[in-house]
Amino acid sequence: MMINKAAVVGAGLMGSGIARHMASHGIQVTLVDNNEEQLARAARVNENSDLQYTSDMTAINAVDYVIEAVFEDPDVKRQVLSQISSAVSPDCLIASNTSSLLIGDLEKAVTNPNRFIGVHYNNPADMNPVVEVIPSDHTETHYTDAILKWMKSAEKLAVKCKDTPCFILNRQSLPYINEASRCLNIASPGEVDSVVKNRLGIGLGPFAVMNLVGLPVMAAASCNLEVLGRGYRAAPELQERSRLNSPDWDIEEVGDVSKDKTSAIVKRLRGAMIFPGKDILAQALCSRDDLHLICKEALGYDKSSPELLEMFEPAVTTELLEVYLSHQ
Repeated sequence: MMINKAAVVGAGLMGSGIARHMASHGIQVTLVDNNEEQLARAARVNENSDLQYTSDMTAINAVDYVIEAVFEDPDVKRQVLSQISSAVSPDCLIASNTSSLLIGDLEKAVTNPNRFIGVHYNNPADMNPVVEVIPSDHTETHYTDAILKWMKSAEKLAVKCKDTPCFILNRQSLPYINEASRCLNIASPGEVDSVVKNRLGIGLGPFAVMNLVGLPVMAAASCNLEVLGRGYRAAPELQERSRLNSPDWDIEEVGDVSKDKTSAIVKRLRGAMIFPGKDILAQALCSRDDLHLICKEALGYDKSSPELLEMFEPAVTTELLEVYLSHQ
């Protein structure tokens, strides 16, 4: 199939980024949202992009492809997917940008679920090079192939993933994000981010990442990962801050962080990087090369989890994992 006309449902930060990316690569894009104020904000942000805007779902009846990018709530997404199914043609490719919900569960809201697929962009959607493509057991191959082919033409690094909780990107990254939140028992957000940048060589610290993506999004995705058990538990510090609708983390400027504090943060966060990577590879959820690509290109890690597993002696890996799991 060819993708010439598309729609993005949800005009927030993620939806706008997806729409910009598609429009910049020759697709006629309509951005849909039932909130007129949200649409107006999106129009201002995207004033230099060739996009159409509407609050009328029936206006997308002639598109080839539509992706929902609404809030990470299963009930909200199912409702929107049902509305999309009613508005588009029977063979229109429908996608969800969910970061953590199972595609096999969401597809129940879609008529003709053989044309439904997960397409997970990472913020900022128009700039981050990696996109996860997640077919369900019912997705027909030609739809999957069409998305993979288009992503390649649109300069994205598409990684085909199995339909498992949080897929690969968030399964790898959320334990690290949650452990950074747990490190508040020994350090401030500014100290943690400083250690990450200066000792681990990662340009954007975990608290800066949380502020960029949004605490509610991070908190919701973390809860969806808990089904995997120990090692994937959500940090109470992040959940509480999100529940209270608190503002972004205050990432203060810091000087030198003490040697003991730095050592503890490094060990805990290295363990949090290694743990999910080891698990992903053991279960063959994706290839070593694809996991490396996600770590380096999407998450900006200095060393990918496969590299860390290859770099450290087994005894060191065991120690780091024990340190990480001791805080679960």
